Amino acid sequence: MLENTITKQNEVVITLKDLYASFNKVQINAYLPLEKAILKVIAKAENHDDAAAWSNKLVMFLQSQIALKQIPITKEQDALINSLSEQCKNTNLNYVYLAPINDSLQFY
Repeated sequence: MLENTITKQNEVVITLKDLYASFNKVQINAYLPLEKAILKVIAKAENHDDAAAWSNKLVMFLQSQIALKQIPITKEQDALINSLSEQCKNTNLNYVYLAPINDSLQFY
């Protein structure tokens, strides 16, 4: 059971790193807050914080920012966000929400 949890956490971290790389390879100013939030979640996951809960929260933050600010994303980025959402579904998020969904300060 513990191995399964570690494997799932590793999958989430790999997807997070792929997502960061996909945003980082294109220099668009609108991507900067998204990149910073992704880096914060990667740091939390690598420090053995609940990767699934923070990633699920990140997905909602990314989706809200993309929709509200009309930030263009590639099909690859959309697929990675959907993959991350799928990996993190069924996560208990009760203790994670401390700030509005579209506020990047929630990851600090």
